[in-house]
Amino acid sequence: MVPVQVRVTRQLLERLDDLVAKGIYSNRSEAIRDAIRTHVTNFTVQ
Repeated sequence: MVPVQVRVTRQLLERLDDLVAKGIYSNRSEAIRDAIRTHVTNFTVQ
């Protein structure tokens, strides 16, 4: 994988960390990859 640096709001990061804390994702990177994959797939389907 290729590293990518992004900036997000503190509020969005807290929501992301909540998903990790609940065990939905194992870490931030996994959550961000899934969000990007879902978003890109949705645009591709339209």
